[in-house]
Amino acid sequence: MGKALKRIFRLFREKGGLLRALDLWGWYEGLDVIQQREVKKYYSLKVVKDLSFPYKAEHFDSGEVKTSYTKRTFIATLAQTALLEGDFEVAEWLYTEALKLEGSPYEAHLILNDLILLARSPGDLLKMKLYCEEDLRLFPDYREELRKRHGGKLPRINSFELYLHLLEREGRQKDALSLLEFMRKEGIEFPHYEEVKNRLLSL
Repeated sequence: MGKALKRIFRLFREKGGLLRALDLWGWYEGLDVIQQREVKKYYSLKVVKDLSFPYKAEHFDSGEVKTSYTKRTFIATLAQTALLEGDFEVAEWLYTEALKLEGSPYEAHLILNDLILLARSPGDLLKMKLYCEEDLRLFPDYREELRKRHGGKLPRINSFELYLHLLEREGRQKDALSLLEFMRKEGIEFPHYEEVKNRLLSL
């Protein structure tokens, strides 16, 4: 078989790997060249640095691959790798892309809390507030999953605590008290309940 013919077969071979298994080819091909390069870069770093990651470099876009990842969790795990590497801009972009893809409310909750972490680093109050509000809006949809994963109880939730702080900072003590009582009613762990309530009532 001539080189030209082999090249044609390569061009038209069936696309595989994790991109095929997760039906992400359309998403990936819709990215520009630089964005594709960033996705591959952080996939490669994940392969190299995470010994528990069950895939190799070639599994990204070739071969038959089975996976327990969803579209959302796969892109989010690349975002987390970028976050750990200190590439906050790419991490935020990948997390935002992950939120646009299929996935559960609980997955969205985890992504939003990482986005809150990213927004806190430069002190972007607007983004912090938006991410907190979105997570609070989703709470009824991920509440039972969160409870199940924490032995039947609701743990401390970063978005609630941060939003409570932001409300107090804005002088919205009535709204802050309402949120505080909602947290109490729902059984969300918050060890500073009495302290914060007394402070809000004294304002």
